Amino acid sequence: MLSEVYRLTERGMRLRDKGLDQLTDAPNLPIAGTEAYSPSAPWVLLEDGRLARL
Repeated sequence: MLSEVYRLTERGMRLRDKGLDQLTDAPNLPIAGTEAYSPSAPWVLLEDGRLARL
């Protein structure tokens, strides 16, 4: 997450341009020993940087 180089896939471009229709559209994101945006563990990252469980 600290790297300056990222590769944006077609899926990523669609998400960037159109946003999410539902939580399961987001790719899983490993954070602090859990996964944000995972349907099996519904954690999300809030705008202020905190994790919240849905």
